[in-house]
Amino acid sequence: EIGLDLDVNELIVKTDLIDYYHRIPERFEVAEHIRSGEDVVRIEPHELGFQLSSQDVITGQQRLYSCKYLVLATGQRGQLRDLAVPGEDLPFVTARYDKAEDFAGERVVVVGGGRSGDWAAVELHDAGKQVYYAMRQESAVHWQLINDSRQGLPYYKRIAEILESRSPRFETLYNTRVSEISESGQVELQTPDGPRKVSVDHVIKEIGGVADYSILQGFDPLQLRPMRDNYRFQVDQVQTHAHNYESLDIDNLYVGGYLAAGIGLVVIAMHGTTYAISGDILQKEGRL
Repeated sequence: EIGLDLDVNELIVKTDLIDYYHRIPERFEVAEHIRSGEDVVRIEPHELGFQLSSQDVITGQQRLYSCKYLVLATGQRGQLRDLAVPGEDLPFVTARYDKAEDFAGERVVVVGGGRSGDWAAVELHDAGKQVYYAMRQESAVHWQLINDSRQGLPYYKRIAEILESRSPRFETLYNTRVSEISESGQVELQTPDGPRKVSVDHVIKEIGGVADYSILQGFDPLQLRPMRDNYRFQVDQVQTHAHNYESLDIDNLYVGGYLAAGIGLVVIAMHGTTYAISGDILQKEGRL
C-alpha cells in the first residue's frame, strides 16, 4: 500500500511498521481528531460517562474532554521508571529510543537488559557507535532471554553474534548500576569490580515503567491481576469481560493492549483487543 518491497513471510521491520501507522490517520480522515503533545492528568466521572483533563506538554494549557466510552490503552510504560541518580535530567539523557540516527556522537550508554534495551544496543552498535550496555541483572539471566529468542527474532540472532564475536564496540556490564551522570558526559557506574567512569555522548534509559491507573479518580477501584514472565513483561493488568475487554468495575471503560488481563507478549492478541472493543461499542450504539 505504501510502495515498499516487502516479503510478507518475513518479520516486519520496526521502522516500516511505524511509517505505516503514521499514515493511518490521513487514510481514514481522522487526523483532526488526534491530540498529540498532551498529558492526560485526570479522568473523572461525568454525566456523559467520563471527563478527561489534559495539559499541553509545551504550553501547559489545560483542556477538558468528555465522552461516553473510554478506551484506556496506555501500555505498561504509562509512568516511566527513574534511575533516581544525580544528572538524570541532563539533556543528553533520554528515556526514548527510536532509531540510531537520532543520536549524534560516538559513545552511548544504554541502561536496560530487556527487549527494548537489547534492540537499542544492537542498532546503535551496528550504526558504528561504541555501546556500553549496563544492566542490574546477571549474565545468565540475560543470556536466557537471548537464547530463548535468537531463533525467532533477528535482533536476538544479531546480539548473540555481537557478544560471541567479542566486538570491541559493545561492552556488557552485568550486575551494574548507574550512580551519577555529570554535565561533562561522564557516567559513574557501580560494577562488581568497583566504581568505573565512562565518557559518553548519550545515555538511553530503557528501564521500563508501570501502568498508571492513578489518573482514574472518583471511580470504583479497578480489580488488578499481576502479569509477569521471563521476558521482562511486568504489569498489573485490569480484570475485564473476556468477550469485549470492558472493565468489570467501571461501565464503558475498555482496556486495550497489554493492560487487559490475560494479554501476554503476543502482538496478535494485543491488536485483538482493538477489534473486540470497537465491535462492542458499535453494537451498543446500534451500528453493528
